[in-house]
Amino acid sequence: MGDLFWNKVFGAILAVVLVVMGLQTLSGMVFSSGGDGHHGEEAHSLNEWAQGRFSYYTEIAETGGAGAVEEEVYDLGALLAAADPTSGERAFKAKCSTCHTIEQGGSNGTGPNLYAIVGDSHAHDPSFGYSSAMQATSSESWTYESMDQWLENPSSYIRGTSMAFAGLRRDDERADVIAYLAQYTPEAPAFPEPLPEEEEGAEGDAPAEGDGADGEAVDATLDAETVEDAPTLATGEIETQDVVDDQDSEAEGNVSEVEMTPEAEDGETEE
Repeated sequence: MGDLFWNKVFGAILAVVLVVMGLQTLSGMVFSSGGDGHHGEEAHSLNEWAQGRFSYYTEIAETGGAGAVEEEVYDLGALLAAADPTSGERAFKAKCSTCHTIEQGGSNGTGPNLYAIVGDSHAHDPSFGYSSAMQATSSESWTYESMDQWLENPSSYIRGTSMAFAGLRRDDERADVIAYLAQYTPEAPAFPEPLPEEEEGAEGDAPAEGDGADGEAVDATLDAETVEDAPTLATGEIETQDVVDDQDSEAEGNVSEVEMTPEAEDGETEE
């Protein structure tokens, strides 16, 4: 194999490299719109992002933002009103009893005894070693709202707490556990009232002005009309006036009467 062969090999490799580089450059020119002011700007939708990056793209159907999203209102009062303490007991025994007791006079475990906890203050048991984060909130009390937030995510409700518990994410499960804790709280506060339901608008619209008195309006109109304005009946007499000349003085007209007679039985008219 001489030099001519290797020159052909190197030439073919170089040609392939040039073709690949040319295809990349061509694709960038065709599909990229270049820097036309979109750098550093936040795209508010996928279509805007694609429009800023490519000259040709497929339109993406956007379902979000089609209308105002109704905000869901959290109603703790309604959840507690429908809560089941029996289900709360099962959840407590499955997820809380390894650290807490709830019976009166029960001992502390990894966590404090929770008898009469509802309405009591944070860090309520002086015999238990609370974390410094819990002690810092000792002036606050365990209301139904605060207990609901604590059970949902303890580490988020009190930053730095030593309670290693992921929380109860289901709303109905937390309500059941709170109702169970309230049963072990003598003279527990009443559950918060459910939020009032939105009142629906009045059914039907008020009748438009004058809609309910069409007949009366017609009667009033007819009463206001005079008899003279009504069309007169034909009497069969026709009054005509003939002008004699074009002089300035008024000319007296010849008045004639024509009596209209009913049609004869044989179809002829009387003269």
